[in-house]
Amino acid sequence: MRSWLPLVVFVTLGALGRPAWAGRHVVERGETLEHVAQIYGCGVEVVMRANGLTTTLVPAGTVVVIPACTVRSRARTRERLAAPADDGRVPPSTVEDRARLALEAIDGATVVTNEPDAASESLGQPWNGRLRGGEALPRGPGYQIRRPQRAFGASHVVDHLKHVIAEVRALYPRVHTLAIGDLSAEHGGKLAEHHSHQSGLDVDIGFYFQKVPAGYPDQFVMASSEIDLEATWALITAFARTSSLHNGVQVILLDRDIQARLYRWAHARGTPDEQLADLLQYPRGNDAQVGIVRHWPHHANHLHVRFKPGP
Repeated sequence: MRSWLPLVVFVTLGALGRPAWAGRHVVERGETLEHVAQIYGCGVEVVMRANGLTTTLVPAGTVVVIPACTVRSRARTRERLAAPADDGRVPPSTVEDRARLALEAIDGATVVTNEPDAASESLGQPWNGRLRGGEALPRGPGYQIRRPQRAFGASHVVDHLKHVIAEVRALYPRVHTLAIGDLSAEHGGKLAEHHSHQSGLDVDIGFYFQKVPAGYPDQFVMASSEIDLEATWALITAFARTSSLHNGVQVILLDRDIQARLYRWAHARGTPDEQLADLLQYPRGNDAQVGIVRHWPHHANHLHVRFKPGP
């Protein structure tokens, strides 16, 4: 039993939006990415993946995000994450170390920063809007896109989504493929079967299960007794970490009964009441405008994650 997971929440909700990256570097004239990576003790491939780059030649003035990846820290991260516990699962460490190690392990994730997004623009409201320059969520490890023609979002939404999935997979390498439902159409606007999902800020996401249900991830499945509460909790808290960013999560919609199960699971493992109150609307009433996760009908088989539009 992975009873140490709520420790991650202590950090994620207490220091939202401040992952352990080394910082940002402004590329100067004549510099190459190899030179920048060497300065910070990173492999050039790691820096390229962290910034979504396909070339080491970047224009002067480019802001490059640098992961916290000195040779020593990367070696320590891999060693500690790989060490099995008695039951074959990853052992706990201190609160600060565990959260940092999970983040440092994501070599291939896109790093989301507080920099303005120029590649796309969300216009209007999620229920009455459109999307300019929408970015298609690419195929990637750990998730399956159910309807690619509906998988367009604002650039920061796509980046956050990839990063969060990579973070959960760093914590739990054995989790199954996650179902990704609709984001928006390429240019936004009304989307059949949805009232919102019009401006590239919404995404529907399935749950993790102990045993993959029939039909999943091709379709969403109700949260039965087979739901993996621990991995699903990790997914939700990873999204919650972005909520202090200007373009992070605004709200997560989830059926109250599923919230209750997550609440009891986390509370039994020592998650403080104030942390649960910050994250979940439950056990307060459905009309209480508190918590990142809020009740909404017909959300017992998926999460509906809505992001802020950014600047």
